[in-house]
Amino acid sequence: MPPRTLTYWWRGMTMSVEQRYPEIQPFLDDTTDYVNEGAEINVNGRRYLVVTQRGEEDSGQLLFEITERGLELRDSDTAIDVFQRETATPTAAGVSCGPSDANAHRDVHSQAVEQVDRFSSADGPDHGNLACVWAVRRIAHQVLGRWITRTDGTAVFDQELRACFGHTLQDDEVPAGGIIISPTETVGPRRNIGHVGLLGPHTGNGSRLIYSNSSSAARWKQNFTLESWIARYRVAKGLKVRFFPLPLRGGPIT
Repeated sequence: MPPRTLTYWWRGMTMSVEQRYPEIQPFLDDTTDYVNEGAEINVNGRRYLVVTQRGEEDSGQLLFEITERGLELRDSDTAIDVFQRETATPTAAGVSCGPSDANAHRDVHSQAVEQVDRFSSADGPDHGNLACVWAVRRIAHQVLGRWITRTDGTAVFDQELRACFGHTLQDDEVPAGGIIISPTETVGPRRNIGHVGLLGPHTGNGSRLIYSNSSSAARWKQNFTLESWIARYRVAKGLKVRFFPLPLRGGPIT
């Protein structure tokens, strides 16, 4: 395990992270009232600044390296493991990947509904603030007995899903229990924070319910409809909205 040293926290202090490092301001997601905190860390002799933006329904992090030239953005996602940074893990060559069957989607949807206001993400990244992918993969694991991903970041998970399925599906092609994801990405200079959830069935008026982690509550919630998700992530944040079945990765193709 690499050496790790936490050198500074800015939380409830007179000087905010934006005041100490004003050059981060253009990169911050300003689409809602996020509470911003910063920590300086040292990993193998390199100094980093981790900025965490916490919101009601979603939260995210930015990783800057502190160099002689100033701050340089290295990564951003809904959760970043600073000491063991994850990279995209698309389906390896020769390994099959495709959609889970109807029973898997039915069971995951039932679990998503049953766990509303019951499943706690407090054991997840940042005590649940950064746990949107963490919660989705654990809800699925509870009934499938397998992991649909090992990452906790929407940008990485989105790359995995696109590697598996090739492209996003339309929402009417994905059954209840499937995935809706708006990955964290750059919109102009800013890195706008994304989110991921599980889809409910279509309703009679063309909408559908969405279940996901609530950052501020650290609790699994029915906290979006398709319309409110699109309004927040596509319209307000300028992010993509993608739909995927639950992935099923098999063994080597023979």
